Amino acid sequence: MKKYFYSDGVDKFGPYTIDELHGKMITKDTKVWYEGLGEWQTAGSLPELNDLFRASPPPISTGASSSYGGPLDQQHRPPKNWLVESILSTLFCCLPFGIAGIVNAAKVESRYYAGDIEGANRAAADAKKWTMISFWIGFAFIALYIVFIIFAAVAGDL
Repeated sequence: MKKYFYSDGVDKFGPYTIDELHGKMITKDTKVWYEGLGEWQTAGSLPELNDLFRASPPPISTGASSSYGGPLDQQHRPPKNWLVESILSTLFCCLPFGIAGIVNAAKVESRYYAGDIEGANRAAADAKKWTMISFWIGFAFIALYIVFIIFAAVAGDL
């Protein structure tokens, strides 16, 4: 009896019988190999594996449209979440706006991996917006404070 191996492009799994392969999430494009085959072949090119694909329902659409393969596409990652920057701006600049940045930054990855690409992008944009507002308000406050100190020092010398 043939024992098949399959690969997800990174790791290889197996050996499995044809019956055991029914429980695996392989597609016609999944690379498979068995002893005596020579090189890895796509599962769809091996006639004995064609029964694996006949009863397969089509993939479920999450409703999120994206220009790439979707949230679990291995070539893409979630958008930048701005979490570290939000925390730093909360600590050193402006507490209320930094907290809004942290809250939005915490939503980015969970929405992305749930398939809500648009929601993840919106949360990332909001996290960036609130982090930048916090930073610039804190920066303006520090600049005004320095100007006030300089004026106070000059006025004290007169």
